[in-house]
Amino acid sequence: MTSTTDTTPPHLPLRPYQREAVEAVRQNWYRGVRRQLIVLPTGAGKTVVFSHLIRRRANSGRALVIAHRDELLRQAADKIRLVAPDLTVGIVQAERDEHADAHVIVASIQTIARPHRIAPLVGTISTIVVDEAHHAAARTYVEALETLGSFDDDGPLTVGVTATAGRADGVALGTVWQDVVYQRGILQMIVDGYLTDVRALEITTDLDYNQVNTSGGDWTDGSLGQAMEDGHAIEAAAIAYERYAADRPGVAFTPTIATAEHLADQLRRRGITAEHLSGLTARDDRAAILRRLHTGETQVVANAQVLTEGFDEPRVSCVLIARPTTSATLFTQMAGRGLRLYPGKDDCLLLTLAGPPESGLATIATLAGSLPGEQQVRPGDGETLVEAAARAQAEQARATGTVVTGRAVALFGRSGLSWVTVDGSYVLACGDAALIVRPGEQPDRWRAINVPRNGNPTVLADQLTLEYAQGVAEEFARGTRAKLARADAPWRARPVSEAQKRILKRLRLGPASTCGEASDLIAAHDARKALARIDQHRVAA
Repeated sequence: MTSTTDTTPPHLPLRPYQREAVEAVRQNWYRGVRRQLIVLPTGAGKTVVFSHLIRRRANSGRALVIAHRDELLRQAADKIRLVAPDLTVGIVQAERDEHADAHVIVASIQTIARPHRIAPLVGTISTIVVDEAHHAAARTYVEALETLGSFDDDGPLTVGVTATAGRADGVALGTVWQDVVYQRGILQMIVDGYLTDVRALEITTDLDYNQVNTSGGDWTDGSLGQAMEDGHAIEAAAIAYERYAADRPGVAFTPTIATAEHLADQLRRRGITAEHLSGLTARDDRAAILRRLHTGETQVVANAQVLTEGFDEPRVSCVLIARPTTSATLFTQMAGRGLRLYPGKDDCLLLTLAGPPESGLATIATLAGSLPGEQQVRPGDGETLVEAAARAQAEQARATGTVVTGRAVALFGRSGLSWVTVDGSYVLACGDAALIVRPGEQPDRWRAINVPRNGNPTVLADQLTLEYAQGVAEEFARGTRAKLARADAPWRARPVSEAQKRILKRLRLGPASTCGEASDLIAAHDARKALARIDQHRVAA
């Protein structure tokens, strides 16, 4: 069997924390931990992590990825092919059975759970990955993993990846996983600049929670949907979207198909282009609806909880949670759909339905967790998670008599570098070089390129989503230790300097009133020269 090694440069490089996660798996494997769990928020690149893990373990034998939704299967197969193009990937799902000659098998749990479909794989797999591993305590998963030898002392390495380490039904994940070997929270990812900041507004309605039935500790979809209709909560949600998120692309979650249809209709009545989908929506129709959301033809897609997993649209900057829940897992899955970075996206707005304090309703505070010392982060009205964390840290320091320095509060500030848009590309000045992110050869795929002032351009990464390509470029920039321009730097608001005026005049560039405007004009001029050099060296599409 042909294999790949770490000397083969990947097309999708690891971020520092992703590298830490892969290394944590390796170290715990040598400690004898065979069933390991990785917990990373939505948007953190869990698929990239396990794709690299599979690539690095290719010499050990074949790998199996188990997931439960079509979108997850396709994403896994695509990422593995991108990270390890010399490994063959086969799909095992329904009538497809491409396991015979594949280095990596991506299988649906519904198919692999059948005895005659799993039998040919027994004894042939050295690495197993369970995507959305919070489902792994279900009987079908446990029986499949037992058959594959995951619970044997000499069984294969079995790694679960999830954004939420809990289950709504309360079944302990410890029955499957021996240890959480790597974990990062949403707040930490926001602070480090890998996810967008988030703020929330509560929508007051006449919804009577006393009339809603419960099951497994949460409200049942059917009775919740009826209570929302009776309490006119759908109309209130649509009014709130029009008032607070009229210019934001969004996704809305509802408890039932009927409430999803009703919400989409109410949004359209208020001039917001909206569609709905559900588990009954045909695959091609669903793809077309999400494509229209991506292009902006549709502003909001309402759904009856089918987009909680496997849905990736970084443009989304508003999540309307019209499905109140006491489940931290479900709330985090819904809210996570809006946390990915995207150019021009400053934050994600969560619109949630209000509930009585004693209801145990999951809220924005559910995303934050606790700071060291068990200080709970509870955002106030209009506060983002980062702002609330800074306030909570300051309050904690005052309570313990610790001196609160500017650095302590600044620790929670988002890093926002000054990117300039030039001819459809994004440019970041980096000392004696320009880092450019421009469209690749395939639709919606981008290329990150380093263009040194004295030297040939080099491709840093290719075939990435826009936000991921920008992240790769920013990490490269920070690694050079160059002085980088921040978008919120105080000097940008100062009046244009005499030196800048002379440069603008020499370069025949337009007038500028502030240092920031002048800097952007000069950076755009330099960027056009860099783009010309890229085209000259034929390193970009």
